[in-house]
Amino acid sequence: MKKDFVALVAFLLIVSAFIAGCASISIYSTVNPDTTISNYKMTIDTTSMVYGLIDAQIKSNFDQSLYNYDEKWNGDKVTITFTAKSNIRSNDPVNWTIQKVNNQMVYEDKRFMSFPASDASNPFSNSMANTVSLNYYLEMPGKITSSTANKIDGNKAEWHLQGNKIATTDIYASSDLPLLPGFDALVGIIGIIAALFLVKVKKY
Repeated sequence: MKKDFVALVAFLLIVSAFIAGCASISIYSTVNPDTTISNYKMTIDTTSMVYGLIDAQIKSNFDQSLYNYDEKWNGDKVTITFTAKSNIRSNDPVNWTIQKVNNQMVYEDKRFMSFPASDASNPFSNSMANTVSLNYYLEMPGKITSSTANKIDGNKAEWHLQGNKIATTDIYASSDLPLLPGFDALVGIIGIIAALFLVKVKKY
């Protein structure tokens, strides 16, 4: 993706949803111990009318060397999917950061906060803003110790935001770091070997 592509998509969907109907963005991100991101994917679920308004802009702004593009239709509904071809790094060091701080891995994505929230006193404005939703799924390299997420389960966090909440919520999570890359897997292997050894000893 080119710089700020996700922010561009969010902007296009927000504007288009006001004109032509609902839209939903889902983002999946797995943070590795080296601060790269694997299994990165973004899906957009919307109507054919919204698709018609954003299609040309989206296709001309994502990096085809880094991402695969796919779209599926079901009647008037369309799902657009961008999937990273390999591990990636943040391309927006101001609004999308992944860093190690005091033995913690800190992930922060503020790209959706670059758009103003709707007028809270205007029921119509709020109603239209609520036609756009964001579902964000994040997996950290260790147990999450603090986050702004709606749901946390071990090293996984989820945000389910709608309307103004998208523009006012900082996607933030901090997790423990594994002692060594692959340390957990090594412990598991040692445990299996030890168990097999004990079984063999008992036979004798």
